Amino acid sequence: MKLHRLLIPAALLGAAAFVTGCGGVSVPPLYQPAVAAAPVHVTWVIATPAMLGSDEKPAYLPGNPVLPANTDVTVTVVNFDDATVLPAGTETFATPTGIVGGLSVAPMDPANPNADTPAKTVASLDPATGVSHTFTVAKLNLNVPIAPKSRTTFTFHTGAAGTYAWQCMDPCGTDPAGWGGAMAATGYMKGTLTIA
Repeated sequence: MKLHRLLIPAALLGAAAFVTGCGGVSVPPLYQPAVAAAPVHVTWVIATPAMLGSDEKPAYLPGNPVLPANTDVTVTVVNFDDATVLPAGTETFATPTGIVGGLSVAPMDPANPNADTPAKTVASLDPATGVSHTFTVAKLNLNVPIAPKSRTTFTFHTGAAGTYAWQCMDPCGTDPAGWGGAMAATGYMKGTLTIA
């Protein structure tokens, strides 16, 4: 009789071990792979002074963008503004840096900005006629030339959270050197990029 009392608990313990080994009990894994953030696509606009009711200040809208950290972000800049010649010595700003893949440029008729026009992937823009503005974040090694009257699209990886200064490096402002007006006004041709 004592042997019978010992065999029943032993059999139950063995059955529990068998059920556990066969997946009856869920055990969380010791390692869980990181889930990649979903790609993000945002649209920014460069509005002309006439669109803004201003005499001298084209502006990026938003002027102080916020983007998610550690994410591939695709940005389309809808630019209604004309070209500004890059001065001698600054032609390097016509070539993108810090982007993933190519720079896509689709010409746009400002009177019909929603018309579908074919885009071309380019390695750089013509510094004399092909650059209207840039979106340059020195601390991220990011420089993107923006074509005049176009939809310019690029992708970059945001990396770690932080706040970074951005500046248009094509002097489109009002003083003789082009660095006044919009170029010196936060929220127009310079501002902050917040990665959160």
